Amino acid sequence: MSTSRPPAPPAAAARLPAPRKVLFFSQDGKLGDAVVNTAFVAALRARAPDCEIHATVAGATAAFWGQDARLARLWNVQRPGWIETVRTALALRRERYDYIVTWQRLRKEKSKLLLWLARPGRVIDLRGFNGGPLTHKVAACAAALEQMGLPGEAELAYDIGMPPCCPEIDQLFAAGREVVVVNLFAADVWRNIGAAQAVELLRGLGTLAPQAALCLVCTDATQAAAAAVLAEAGGAAAGQLVNCQGNLPRLLRLCQRADLVISPDTALIHIASAYDTAVVGIYQNNGVKEVEWGPRSRLSARVLSDCPDSLDGFAVTDVLAKAAALRAAYLAAPRRA
Repeated sequence: MSTSRPPAPPAAAARLPAPRKVLFFSQDGKLGDAVVNTAFVAALRARAPDCEIHATVAGATAAFWGQDARLARLWNVQRPGWIETVRTALALRRERYDYIVTWQRLRKEKSKLLLWLARPGRVIDLRGFNGGPLTHKVAACAAALEQMGLPGEAELAYDIGMPPCCPEIDQLFAAGREVVVVNLFAADVWRNIGAAQAVELLRGLGTLAPQAALCLVCTDATQAAAAAVLAEAGGAAAGQLVNCQGNLPRLLRLCQRADLVISPDTALIHIASAYDTAVVGIYQNNGVKEVEWGPRSRLSARVLSDCPDSLDGFAVTDVLAKAAALRAAYLAAPRRA
């Protein structure tokens, strides 16, 4: 299975004028997708420094991109009606974009109408790329750049573009203390880590790293379940909950401050990767998710479940073994800031 592709821009691409104004879609509300697409924003800014970058956003992506000074304008299109869609599309048309990047095939009729009315100079069409060999989603960022006639690379790096500022996270841990962050919950329940496995995992981490600060990430909706897991684990697994509901700086700084992040396929995998924090990602065993959405930190590992569509049957012992290996590596290296 291929996990990378050599750049192959068309011969004429090098003669295209540098883009002056680009819009990309980020209105799926998925924070993890937005983090991946920071690779596109960073590379576009580096290769076309005078380019004006816009994005369509919704939900979590509005807050995320709203803190990124590299974007000149955001278009919030969260659940618009037909009239609002037409108004937004006509406003986009007046912007006269050189390129609009959609990333995925559009399924919603409103999105198709918006794109048709916007009339950009060119739509970056990645259907051919997405239909090719399986590769990490960050490679689509390079493919989009190539279609604009800009130098593309097989490997681009995430770049969140803003230093997270959250004094409460800094005050939570003593300077130099090891921090292990665990996330049990995903947007889809079939990607959640079950309570029994969660208790086993926390107890194992308590034994593996007894001096570390163990943090369990939660939201308002998952706080009670997370607290129950912590209470049952008890003993060496004593840790603390960190509720990041609606607090993006807290989540970013926690992932940056952590020495190790363990999570199912969620935004935490990509945020930790952006800060080069060691990561163990847990994925359903379908041969796709761990390739397209795998961690990209220099120290990272993947654990697969027994099922193609859930985390059922993943081995906690495998997670702990990989965590131990990563821990040995980062404890032997100079500590990150």
